[in-house]
Parts: sequence; C-alpha cells; structure tokens
Amino acid sequence: MKNFLLFALFLLLGQWAVAQKGGESVMATLDSTNLPIVFINTNFQSIPNEPKIEAGMAIIDNGYNVMNHVTDVNYKYYGKIGIEQRGSISQQWWWTQKSYAVETHDLAGVDSNAAILGMPKENDWILYGPFSEATLMKNVMTFQLVREMGYWAPRTKFCEMMLKTGFNWSYNGVYVMMEKIKQDKNRVDIAKLDTNDNAGDSLTGGYIVAVDRNINAVDSGWFSSHPQSANVFLTYKYPKGDEITTQQMTYIQNYVDSFENALSSPNFANPVTGFRKYMDPTSFMDFFFIQEMSKNLDAYKRSSYLTKDKTSKGGKLMASPHWDYNSAWEVKLGGCEPFDADTGWTYPLTCWIHGSNYPVPFWWKRLLQDTTYTRDMKCRWTQLRSTVLSNANINHVIDSIANYVSAASVRHYSQFSIASTYSAEVNNLKTWISKRLTWMDAHMPGNCWNLDAGELDSVNHGITIYPNPSSGVFNISGPGKISRAEVLDMVGRIVKATEEDNLRQVDISGLPSGVYFLKCITQQGEVSMKMIKL
Repeated sequence: MKNFLLFALFLLLGQWAVAQKGGESVMATLDSTNLPIVFINTNFQSIPNEPKIEAGMAIIDNGYNVMNHVTDVNYKYYGKIGIEQRGSISQQWWWTQKSYAVETHDLAGVDSNAAILGMPKENDWILYGPFSEATLMKNVMTFQLVREMGYWAPRTKFCEMMLKTGFNWSYNGVYVMMEKIKQDKNRVDIAKLDTNDNAGDSLTGGYIVAVDRNINAVDSGWFSSHPQSANVFLTYKYPKGDEITTQQMTYIQNYVDSFENALSSPNFANPVTGFRKYMDPTSFMDFFFIQEMSKNLDAYKRSSYLTKDKTSKGGKLMASPHWDYNSAWEVKLGGCEPFDADTGWTYPLTCWIHGSNYPVPFWWKRLLQDTTYTRDMKCRWTQLRSTVLSNANINHVIDSIANYVSAASVRHYSQFSIASTYSAEVNNLKTWISKRLTWMDAHMPGNCWNLDAGELDSVNHGITIYPNPSSGVFNISGPGKISRAEVLDMVGRIVKATEEDNLRQVDISGLPSGVYFLKCITQQGEVSMKMIKL
C-alpha cells in the first residue's frame, strides 16, 4: 500500500514535463489525452541497451478514444517491469526518442503475463517510439493491412509516455505499445520447440528465423551456403541462439539450403520437386507486395522473417511475420535515393544507411522467372487491389489512425521540433502511396486470367473446369493426370484440398457462394483457374 501511494504521488507531481530542445527549456504539458497514458519510473536509473533494469509501470486507459487524465488512479496495469533500450539505429545518441523492450514482472521480479491495453496476455512487449516518422503510423498502418490480408502481425496500441529517471517526470511523446514477435498461440502460432525435440516430426518445427543483422551486437545465426546468396546472414529468432540445440540448428539450416538449391536448379518451377516443395508461395507473394508497396529500406535484407512449422502441420517456409516499417513509405535518405521514389522495384536495391550495403537473397528475383508463379502473383495482386489493398481501404486505415492521434500529435511535434503539420504529413503519405500503387499496377508481372481462349488453353495445358459457375461440383477435363487440387479463397487461403491418383472432380458445396481459385498439380506443372460458386 505504501509503494502504491508513493507511486501515485509521483504521478500527481508529474503533470508538468520539462523537455530540453536545442538548449532551450520548453514546458510541455500533459494533463489529459484521448490516448492511454503509460508512466515508467526507473527509480533514478538510466535505461541501458542491456541488461534490463527493474522499473515500475502504470497505465491509465479509460477506453478507446475516451479521455484519460494524469490524475486518474484506475490503473489498468500497475506493477514491476524489466526495461531496456532496443533497436539498432534508434539507440544512437542523436535518436532522441528511444524505443524500449519491456517485460512485465510479478512482485518477485519474475516474468509474469499481463494483458496490456487489451491485447492478449504475454510478458514480452515493445514500447516503440516513432521518432523517425512524422505520420506516427507507418508500423501501425502496415500491420493493420497485413492482418487484413489474413496473417498475424503485431497488435498495436497508441499511447503517450511519461518517464521518470530522476526527480522529475518528462514527457516522451506519442508511443506505440506493440506485441513482440514470439512463438505463442496468440502471436506466431507454430509448434513449440524444446531442447529435447531433436528427432522425428518434433525436430521439424516450429522455427522463426530472419534475414537480419544487428549493428549493435553479434547475432547468432549462419551465412547462407548458396553462392547466389553470398553474405546473406540468417539469425535464429526462435529458438534463440543460446537455446537452440545443435540438431535444431542443423535441421533448419539444411532446410533453407534445400529451398535455395531447389530454387536455383534448372527445374526450379516443377510443382512437385521445385521450390514449392519447401515454401508457401502465397505468403512470399504477399510479403513481396508489402515490401514493394512501402519501398521499405530494410526490404528483403533486414528484419525479413521466415517461419516454419512442423511437417505434420504443413511444415513449409512462410514469409512472415512482418516487422519494422518505420523506414518505409517514402524514405528520404542520402545515398539511397531510389527508396523515396514512387517508381521502380525495391528487390534489386542493396543500399542501406551510412553508405552501407546488405545483400538481398536471390530468391525474389528468381521467383519472378517462373511464369506460373507470376501469373498467380498477378491474380493475387488483382484480388488484393480490389479489397484490402484498394486505395479506398488504405485511405480508410490512414484516416482512422490520423483522426485518433491528431490531438496527441500536437504535443509530439512540439516535443521533437517537427517543422510541419500532422495533416500535411498524412496527406503527403496518401499521395505517395497512390502514386506508388499506380506504378505497381502498371508493372506487376504476370497475365492472370485476362487471356483469350487460345492463350488460356496453352497456359493451362488444355485443362478446363465445368460447369463454371456451379452450385458446388466442378468437373475437371483435359490431358494428363491431376494428383492434387487446392481451392483458395479471395485472400489466398487454402479452404479445401483433395488428392487422388487422377483427380477429375472438386466439390465445394460446403463453401459459401463467391469467387474462388482452383490450383491443379499436374505432370506438366501447376494450373490455376478461377471458379465461381453460386
């Protein structure tokens, strides 16, 4: 009780925050806000890179878009945390608004799961400071779009942060509390790997790795052994480098090697023995779309995650989860000028900050050399551009975020001397995205379904489906054997799969009416067709 009263007293004294900007003392106030308020008291400790220090955290959250006051005491979280700085560039001295890794602890200082700002219970969190992005929303917007595309992406909650490392509280600006990428049923939902999972199906998943490189520490991982991916470094994210066993290291390295070898082979497009044996094509397409739409400075070469579940649960490489889009959506950076242009592809670009370069895996260029892949990719792009990635939906997401954080942005802009207006920055973002999408629409490779009868027969190896539309049963005709058929919905998820020696019929009577896509695996290759369920 005593500690509670002392902490409450600290909060009451912390209504006024003094910030130092360019040697001039500016009084910034935070009395109330429509965003949740996060208070962190380090008990006179500075927050290091590592290890985490023990601190106290309190959160005021009266509900979405409901006013919160610093004098409120109905804390939604009140307790101990472990906290340290996180990020690569954001730890530099000139990066004024730091980002933090936060662990929720119990009274004994042990990790303890907590539901933070309405998100599912966990103990690992990121308190992200959007210092480099004037719209404050690049990560939040991107993750929202990715979730609408059918993937897990970190949940996010805007807040304003008050920090006390000495005698006074300081206002630290607008922050985003977000989930950390982690194996968990509510996050990256793949099989758990323990140190005794070293054989059989248990050894095959789940894994989280990433093409990544930490500039502040030595990462645990491996360099690709493939000559076309020279100097591409992959890091162990789960299990972590200090927890993964030798057998597990060997397995995931060999699996990625097999994927790269299949992708570079002369028969790489073979639907059975080629790259599709090792990876999920739709996830790679969707990853490509988001990287290219945003012209992410890290695209393909940093913070590029891959997951792999057990073989018994599908077990192929997925290009997900998505992470780190603060340096995206029009980045103005000397030496990397192509990233601020709304034209041109991103996958050939290796430049990064400080004049450095990081290699891009050959995967992305090679995939575009498979005409079946690009055809399916163009179909997927067409689907998404009429739904999740339409201009209208993207603008809706942007406007919703902007309306929510607009009032708080005034304090944030004052705190960090941003010489612009929030509305101007948001409008610039929307304009750039519109131009970028126009360019991608015009240059996306592949032919999709807009083919004449002769072209369609050639591409589909003479295979057709009838009747189409149908109330449920579709017959398949044409030469050769069909060993597998997959029915995909409009967001690319497999909703039905059938395997036979010579498949000639697909029944989707149990599925809702709508547009689907049928993929047939044949001896000649993969065939894709549009199907309409009445």
